[in-house]
Amino acid sequence: MLRKQLRGRPGLPPADVERILYWSNYSAKAIARIQARGIPIDVELWGLVQENKAAVIRYLLQQFDPSHNSDSPIYTPEGEWSYARFEQWLASTGVTAWPRLDSGQLDTDSTTFRAMCHIPGIERLHALRDSLGFIAKARLPIGRDGRNRPSLFPFGTATGRNAHTRSPYNAHAGVRGFMVFPHDTIGVYLDWRTQEIAIAAALSDDTALKDAYLNGDIYYALARVCGLTEDPDPKHWKAHNPEMRSRMKALQLGINYGMGVPSLARGLDRHPLIASAIIEKHQRAYPRFWQWRADMVHTAMLDRRIESVFGWPLYLTTSPNQRTLYNFPMQSGGAEMLRLAAWQLCEAGIVPCMLIHDGVLLEVKNREEIVHAQEIMRAAGRDVCDGLEIGVDVDQMLEHGARYQDKRPVAKQMWNTIMQALTTVKAIPKTAA
Repeated sequence: MLRKQLRGRPGLPPADVERILYWSNYSAKAIARIQARGIPIDVELWGLVQENKAAVIRYLLQQFDPSHNSDSPIYTPEGEWSYARFEQWLASTGVTAWPRLDSGQLDTDSTTFRAMCHIPGIERLHALRDSLGFIAKARLPIGRDGRNRPSLFPFGTATGRNAHTRSPYNAHAGVRGFMVFPHDTIGVYLDWRTQEIAIAAALSDDTALKDAYLNGDIYYALARVCGLTEDPDPKHWKAHNPEMRSRMKALQLGINYGMGVPSLARGLDRHPLIASAIIEKHQRAYPRFWQWRADMVHTAMLDRRIESVFGWPLYLTTSPNQRTLYNFPMQSGGAEMLRLAAWQLCEAGIVPCMLIHDGVLLEVKNREEIVHAQEIMRAAGRDVCDGLEIGVDVDQMLEHGARYQDKRPVAKQMWNTIMQALTTVKAIPKTAA
């Protein structure tokens, strides 16, 4: 196809050489350097988990499967999931509505679990589901140098995002504790602050949404718009309302990709009339965003295609999913931002260990490189978002051989359970757990 475009074949648009070189610099040059670097892994500990796999799985099931002591547990003792028993458990706990696929089977993707996390036990079950396969099937290839080199599969999704596999980032955050950086380097995870919402604000040119983003906490702003809090202090609200903030995150992202009243009501565990009122309040607060989104979908349906900021195309079928179109600008914009930053980081000699959706995992020699990396990522954000300043946060800073540890409570419990299992079978001493 590219050869035909370069030669000017009739019926095909001329090749955009500058764009092709940009994409090639990322998908060939930068990706090769990133995959060659790899993620440092505690190989000895991973080996102990594999040697004592049965005990680890048993402990995880005891702690995270809400149906573990019932007559029909969702998981078998070997860690095999059952859709039928999951449906039975939902019915036995009084859950009357759960999203389904077109085939009629229960929808069990991560987005659905996050939307339904208000149901007791679901958040922990989601963590278990994301971790068991990773441990049971040893989905962590490690080289002789003790580094995991996952396949990044650039442009592996319709939106142009990577489709990486076989890494700690393909499992629950609780198992990322297997990552340990050398004593003489600094491991740091940098991520763009609420990236998808920032892209939506920039592309729609909605002044109110831009202001809400730039004022600090977009989820607090949404809670205020929806009348769910009267707290005047966003920092106080964030510190004392983690569950509500998590709900607001799911709500904001759901609204971005066109979540309807029934799905929103299930996700909030509220009556559909309340969900409808919330959507109406959002429409009144951010009218430009809603108009832009409707116009964007209408244009895409007429043109039978839609493009990212830098031209990554999605060609439409005869019956495209409208939610896919709603979500495409934010996802493709995030992909462009990551591509641009990754390429420029490599050019600056700061080669990432891993690229993760809206963040970058780095192994650097000093803090000056971290500051430089943040500047590169902020610049990529401005380029994609037409000058809007996208914040870049330090989510993890690992020095002196520190182990990666996710801050979220369920992730901490997941890791502690794994360590408890190894301690019980005397694979490690109690002081190491």
